[in-house]
Amino acid sequence: MDRRAEPEPCSYVDVAVPLPLPAPLTYELPEAFRSQGLPGVRARVRVGKRRSVGVVVRRHEEPPEGLTLRPVEAILDREPVLPPDLLKLADFIAEYYLAPIGEVLRMMIPVDLPPLGDRKIWLTDAGGLARPRDEPEAAIVEALRSEGRIRLADLQRRIESSAFLETVDRLAADGRIGLSEGRRRGARYVSAVELAAGEVEELLTRCGRSSLGRRVVEHLSALGRPATAGEIRAAVGCSPAVIRRLVSLGVLRQFSQIHRLPLDHQFLAAPESPPIRLRPDQAAAVEPLRAALADRRYAAFLLSGLTGSGKTEIYLRAVKATLAGDRGAILLVPEIALVPALARTLRERFGRILAILHSGLSGSERAQEWERIRRREARVVLGPRSALFAPVVDLGLLVVDEEQDLSYKQDAVPRYQGRDVALVRGTLEQAVVVLVSATPSLETRRNVELEKVRPLRLTHRVGQGELPQGILVDLRTEGVPRGPGEAHFSSRLQEEIAQAIDQGDQAILLRNRRGYAPLLLCRACGADMRCHDCGLPRTYHRREALLLCHYCGSRRVAPRSCPECGESALEPVGSGTERVEEEFRQLFPGVPVDILDRDVVRRMGSAAAVLERFARGETRVLIGTQMVSKGHHFPSVALTAVLLADTYLSFPDFRAVEKTYTLLTQLAGRAGRGERPGRVVVQTYHPDHYAIQAALRHDDESFAREELRFRRIFHYPPYTRAVLLLARDRQRSRAEAALSELARTLEANPLARGIRIAGPAPAPFERLRGKWRYQLLLRAPSGQRIRRLLQAVLPERRPVELVIDVDPYELL
Repeated sequence: MDRRAEPEPCSYVDVAVPLPLPAPLTYELPEAFRSQGLPGVRARVRVGKRRSVGVVVRRHEEPPEGLTLRPVEAILDREPVLPPDLLKLADFIAEYYLAPIGEVLRMMIPVDLPPLGDRKIWLTDAGGLARPRDEPEAAIVEALRSEGRIRLADLQRRIESSAFLETVDRLAADGRIGLSEGRRRGARYVSAVELAAGEVEELLTRCGRSSLGRRVVEHLSALGRPATAGEIRAAVGCSPAVIRRLVSLGVLRQFSQIHRLPLDHQFLAAPESPPIRLRPDQAAAVEPLRAALADRRYAAFLLSGLTGSGKTEIYLRAVKATLAGDRGAILLVPEIALVPALARTLRERFGRILAILHSGLSGSERAQEWERIRRREARVVLGPRSALFAPVVDLGLLVVDEEQDLSYKQDAVPRYQGRDVALVRGTLEQAVVVLVSATPSLETRRNVELEKVRPLRLTHRVGQGELPQGILVDLRTEGVPRGPGEAHFSSRLQEEIAQAIDQGDQAILLRNRRGYAPLLLCRACGADMRCHDCGLPRTYHRREALLLCHYCGSRRVAPRSCPECGESALEPVGSGTERVEEEFRQLFPGVPVDILDRDVVRRMGSAAAVLERFARGETRVLIGTQMVSKGHHFPSVALTAVLLADTYLSFPDFRAVEKTYTLLTQLAGRAGRGERPGRVVVQTYHPDHYAIQAALRHDDESFAREELRFRRIFHYPPYTRAVLLLARDRQRSRAEAALSELARTLEANPLARGIRIAGPAPAPFERLRGKWRYQLLLRAPSGQRIRRLLQAVLPERRPVELVIDVDPYELL
């Protein structure tokens, strides 16, 4: 990144530390670090009795009155790791979502991004022999002679020279000091060398009579970049002793570098696709995006249309236009499993300027990609929710694919909504934001009505152009399953699967539960192996012989007999993806089948491998949770089916119907993307429900009309703003009492006028992870009104753990 003009020295900085504090803390900035104390750099400070690494958010000359300030122990970065626009975005997130600013900033920066100040510095043989050229050099050399290896920030604090970093740069370039890279967890380090400063002829002279030494210099000069010791030995045929001697003579500068991690291994090569000719409705959608990008001003669009209508091609054209204007782009997808396929397309079109950011990468890989983005080596960033905070220089385009997906909502502090924060970042950076969905969220539909977002709609489908035929199976008329809660393959579903297999097509089956069965029940005594911390039955994973709590992660080996009564009467009740696979294999022996669910995703690379096998046709049937319904393009899929469409409908959550409709519509959209017409089978106990009927008829408008009517009548978002307050404590009475007292305080405050307060009441999942849970739901036409009330009332010290969830997406 380009160095900016040196700032005026300042004496004090506000540092946001990653603790639940209401505001940043002020520290005195020692003389040695005053030129570095910029907003956006990391600083090591003391908070109480412990050290913490925070982010500088403000510089100033005046200290707080009446306080004795501690000094900053070290500034850990030479330049800001967070640019001003991301700092402004952090301020918005902290204020809007009522979250501590330090915890917001910690979320934005990769944990393993190595700080400059933690690098080790030492004196080389050449540095020990050379005469210092000025006072700063003399001070550094003398300190290194006495200390040996020392951390750069500690040396800087000791030297207290405004020319410290420039002097270190000069000594390192001359090969007179060694400077390590910051250590990252899981990284592999290799020794590297580069030519020291000076003309090549001068360096050759320093080599003396060593022909191998001269060949090393000539090789590095021709190479034009640093090389590892191993690369040089292979190219020149020299021994490690030759390289060590050249370093001691000041011919080479030696340092440690992180082994560059080839991220290409995640994505199998794809053949180059022929140029795509846009349909008229696609061309009409591209033009407003190009015009908005040319204006270099904020604009928000909703790109909607039928599943399989070619929305991806539209925003890829927008990325191309963004790059043509020398600006960067961020593309967000809801799931890691969607990254590989889109990454192949992006790599094919835009080459190695693509960066990938997601939690499936190692810490070293994430830090490597982050640095590539900061240095403008990468101009297009792809990833799930967290990629929103990539430090793209001159951001021009933000794409939120499948914007309706609940995965964009963070379930830990800060509990932000990625789609909404993308709109705010677009505003701050004068970028174009494109929300993409075949089933837009009701919030986005409402913003289109209010003309905050401009609609772009595709009206035709790619390929044969027909939507899949909807087939409804009323499970009330089906026979009773052989075992309690077994996956139900109705006769009609079996016929449809057999037809797809006979015709050489593929099929996707959805069961939105992972594991083998949600319950392992003892028929003798009724024991159901509940989790002691959550009070809910553990899910039975037959493949691993485990009982796993999907809420707290606790696990135990599945017993052979009941631990309560000793009887061998254990029976799995209900069905998950494993059981569906087992029953499928019994019904259709020999048909290749795979599973895609969160258990698969957690095994690094497994999700990509499953999808690759399915894309190549090696797997005929894919069974999975909601992951199989999102964004995949498999032209050979002629049949999709949901084994039970009622999973969400019975949940005590005002978004349950919207979740059901979206899931069914997205799943249906995976079928019929090739030349053969598609079919979608929906098995349900509620065949007349308007969400199920609308999904079968592909009637998006009727669903939206009915659901928005319900939301308006009962004062739910998008017609109101909501905040959920959740009290958690290991003592049930204390959680209930604390929230009841808070409810009384809220209701008594004049700012509560016009705010609906529901509760306190036990949460639907009353006990999770060993804590009892009570909740309050606040609703008002204005979110600002609720925030003002909470800022006025909420105590800084709370008797119980209090979760504040602004714009909640789960009420369970």
